[in-house]
Amino acid sequence: MRPTGASRAARCLTTVGLLVLTCLIVPATPATATFDGENGRIVFRRFTDAEQTTGALFSARPDGSGERQITYPPEGVHDRSPDVSPDGRRIVFQRSGPTQDDIFVVNADGTGLRQLTSRSHPEGNCLPLSGVCNFTPAWSPSGRHIVFSRAFGPVEDDLVETLAVFMMRADGTHLRQLTQLRPPASGATGEDLEPQLSPDGTKVVFRRENVRAARPVDGVAVWVLDLRTGRERRVTPYRMGAGDTPDWSPDGRRIVFTDHVFDTETNANVYTVRPDGRHLRQLTFADDGITRYLATSFSPDGRWITVGKRPSTGGPELNAADVAIMRRDGTDERLVTRTEAPDSYPDWGPRVRSRHVR
Repeated sequence: MRPTGASRAARCLTTVGLLVLTCLIVPATPATATFDGENGRIVFRRFTDAEQTTGALFSARPDGSGERQITYPPEGVHDRSPDVSPDGRRIVFQRSGPTQDDIFVVNADGTGLRQLTSRSHPEGNCLPLSGVCNFTPAWSPSGRHIVFSRAFGPVEDDLVETLAVFMMRADGTHLRQLTQLRPPASGATGEDLEPQLSPDGTKVVFRRENVRAARPVDGVAVWVLDLRTGRERRVTPYRMGAGDTPDWSPDGRRIVFTDHVFDTETNANVYTVRPDGRHLRQLTFADDGITRYLATSFSPDGRWITVGKRPSTGGPELNAADVAIMRRDGTDERLVTRTEAPDSYPDWGPRVRSRHVR
């Protein structure tokens, strides 16, 4: 795990020397899987304090109107990585605090908040105090399961023993590990983050970061796991440093992602690729050395993509991110939010239909 603000479990140290996994992911990352339907609201993370220690979930219409706050975390707690359920009625997300990284679910109107992981330690049991750390969740197409990443095991030489993709039922039960099933005695050689299930539920896309004996050293790429065969395939070249919450198109034919996840001194642009690694296509072409696209998600109708973009409102000096949308070919880019507060982690949910059918 690199000792950067972007990275990796068990490398982020507090002033008292304890591992704090709330700095696990890039400060403006995850979006999540999109399933077919009519376009609804976009859910995103906004920091609510100048120090960027407290972050809540908000939602807005694609034109930026009707903005509303969904979660109200305690001071110093950061709600991130939202994923809207296939019916648009629930949001699963990661809540991070000084000793906590856990999966929560909430209704789209902000009611019914519920903790799904580490419920016996509601205020946190993240490494190294005890237990595990859980992050970057996403729904299954049926809404009955959730995939997410989990770090567990001893920490040695600044590396946690295992960081893998897991699946559980939507109530937090029946946990099953999907990746890093047979690591060597020294620990896993990859750290797997930001999983998303394909629209047909047969594959998982995720970002893998090379550790220990894996080559190239510090390599980062997008991978796809076939749940039917157990086969894993790398779908982006290591030279791209790709990932940052890869997401499926609603028809399952393409994956959207950004490059240069950890190289923050250069531009990061948006790309799509087929799940077999063919037909890599660049959608944005920022080359000013400043602009970075972050955290991508397809719209439910598959015609648009939502992203975090930095800098936007406030310009390069402020360097805050806003939520934007663009057509699936990268054209017709428009801002959704326009605040000096950093906004990112956008996920585009479906239109919610009335439960009452006449």
